[in-house]
Amino acid sequence: MEKEKNKKEENEVINEVITEEENIETTEALVKKINEKLKKCEAERREYLSGWQRAKADFINARREEEERREGFIKFSERELILRFLDLADSFDRLFADKKAWETIDKNWRQGVENLHSQFADIFKKRKVEVVDAVGKIFDPQEHESIGEIKVDKKEKEGIVMEELRRGYKMHGAVIRPSLVKIGKLS
Repeated sequence: MEKEKNKKEENEVINEVITEEENIETTEALVKKINEKLKKCEAERREYLSGWQRAKADFINARREEEERREGFIKFSERELILRFLDLADSFDRLFADKKAWETIDKNWRQGVENLHSQFADIFKKRKVEVVDAVGKIFDPQEHESIGEIKVDKKEKEGIVMEELRRGYKMHGAVIRPSLVKIGKLS
């Protein structure tokens, strides 16, 4: 009976070992499946994250481009208005150019006109409108428009702006109206 008991215990131990081996094989297969599924999920996550990041970058770029277009439109619309004001600025320049005639005008009237002129100057300053320097500078076709030549006797003066007939202006660093000038020509 003891032999039978030992045999029975031996069979139970063998069955336990077989069951454990089956469980181990099943567990290993399960772990393998879970790892494969995890790798697939991680790949999908990377793909979704990458797509989301691209979409976010595209959105940010589109927003920036729209803002630049809006700013460009505002600058352009201001440019047209400023160009009309420049004709008035030219009138002020002609008025102030004749000092003798200017001094004969009533003082109160002169102060009123000077106040108007300073208001225009403030409008131009706020809109980043600047005068283009011309006289004494090398002729630059981007900033100056030549409408004649003045004969000069020195080679150093050739190609130099000798006279400005109308002021030029820049707005936000870009020329909105070139200066009308006469340049030096060696005779």
